[in-house]
Amino acid sequence: MNYNHPQLLDHLAAAYVLGVMSRRVRLRFERLCRTLPQAQLARQQWEDRLLPLALALAPVEPSTACWQRIQQKVSSRPQRGRMRWWPAAAAASLLAVLLVGKLTLWNEPAWQDIAILAAADAPPMWRLESTADRARISVRRVGTGALQAGRSYELWILPDDGSNPVSLGLLPASGDLQRKLSAAQQALLGAAGKVAVSVEPPGGSPTGLPTGPVIIVAEVQRPI
Repeated sequence: MNYNHPQLLDHLAAAYVLGVMSRRVRLRFERLCRTLPQAQLARQQWEDRLLPLALALAPVEPSTACWQRIQQKVSSRPQRGRMRWWPAAAAASLLAVLLVGKLTLWNEPAWQDIAILAAADAPPMWRLESTADRARISVRRVGTGALQAGRSYELWILPDDGSNPVSLGLLPASGDLQRKLSAAQQALLGAAGKVAVSVEPPGGSPTGLPTGPVIIVAEVQRPI
């Protein structure tokens, strides 16, 4: 199974957070989250989506008659219990599918272009997008040019006041990634006029500032 497919990871993460996975599949997905950052990110995004809904729901105390019906079903013979419960399970699964679809439509961020990251007189290498509030960024590798082996490429905010660059993390060597920004990063990116890319040791700058050559400086587009 190709776990690098964003839509597949999104569906798996949704099923995990909604609690409709079997125990075996749930444990497998948890192991995947520990080894694949994209899976962990998808899981975190669905938790962020559903937490406000969970907090908004007031607890409901079942009536005495409802509890009695539940006890009767639980105490039924296994064969009859399975026959009685499968419609409810099917309905719960259908509800989960509908909820996933609705939440995806309601919560899918509207991405806006921030910058095309390209060296002077060279084809684009990455495309940088963000949500309107700068809370999340999306970076996609769009170029086919070779990257230096054994080196990392790090994205930086260049504050307009001339203060030190602030890292936005490493850029993907292929594919795309999404990243949630801190409040400080959001404010700086919202006010900045430029971003830059530097070439760093594996894992990124060891000092918190660019240490390698800055190969790209790009203008930041303001949100619409």
